[in-house]
Amino acid sequence: MSKNSEVIKRRKSESPEFKQAFEDEQAKLDFADLLFELREQTGLNQTAFAKKVNKSRSTIARIESARMEPSFSMLEDIAQALGKRIEISFVDANQRVEEKLVR
Repeated sequence: MSKNSEVIKRRKSESPEFKQAFEDEQAKLDFADLLFELREQTGLNQTAFAKKVNKSRSTIARIESARMEPSFSMLEDIAQALGKRIEISFVDANQRVEEKLVR
């Protein structure tokens, strides 16, 4: 376990506020990774991907860098433009993030 991981684990156990803030940010990063992976699967750069899904390149960049949380309707627009659909599931709050990302 890295030094940072140890500090995060300790701070999460000591502070409910830190734990919540960390988990909120982790969720943003997880979604950013998913959108990045989706774009990579298309073989498109950000500009071409943005054009295909009718969004600006800066919007795609902000989502991929976790600086922006897209609305559900934006996610639906992106999915529809790519011939995809969105699946949502509820998972146990204690389930590790790595387990959640397995498709």
